[in-house]
Amino acid sequence: MAFKQPFPKTGPDIDGKGLVTAADEYAVRLRAYYDSRAGWHRVYHRLSGILIILVGAGLPVLTNLDYPAKATVVSLAGMVIAVLTGLHAFYRWDQSWILLRNTEAAVTAAYWAWRTNLPKNGTNNTDKQTVELTNAFLGQLAQIRAQEAKTFFENVTPPGTAQGTTR
Repeated sequence: MAFKQPFPKTGPDIDGKGLVTAADEYAVRLRAYYDSRAGWHRVYHRLSGILIILVGAGLPVLTNLDYPAKATVVSLAGMVIAVLTGLHAFYRWDQSWILLRNTEAAVTAAYWAWRTNLPKNGTNNTDKQTVELTNAFLGQLAQIRAQEAKTFFENVTPPGTAQGTTR
């Protein structure tokens, strides 16, 4: 599950590869980017949830046993629960996982719709229909990404405020 940004400094080389090949490369890389991020958010969500449950369930046992450094162990267990709960609430890994997976699905659907509508006589055509289809596809990808960002930032709550309240 390698995390790799889709063209962090430059986009695909349209002049060297042609519009269709560059658009194809961009879409495939963009889809992989969302897929990778969704996978990591799933791991963070599940791992933090499992650790919160396990440490929380073990807390009563830790408080009832007698052993050296009991106060430190109980304090650390409580701190682990608090930190994981705080990170989970701040990063919203569950919501991000859903949003990223839905965005990846939208990119994939747009990609296959574009690929199936391209003329069958080659991949680097510069005919009017191919250019129009490709430009529309790239516009659709931009809209998908903008919607993902908009949805993400609509749901961001500043630390210390309750969900759904404003300052």
